[in-house]
Amino acid sequence: MDRVEHIRDFKSFLNNNRDKLMDMTVSIENLPADDDWIQDGEWDEIYEKEGLMDVY
Repeated sequence: MDRVEHIRDFKSFLNNNRDKLMDMTVSIENLPADDDWIQDGEWDEIYEKEGLMDVY
């Protein structure tokens, strides 16, 4: 991908590659309990701050 110069370029990239991105995502339920990402407490703070704790 070429360098993104504008937000609209990035939005276009996301829109054009939505299926590929969704295929590559990993649900948190599928991660092992000892995964570093899960054990990083910073994510809980971010989710709480954004009001997303009930979603995740």
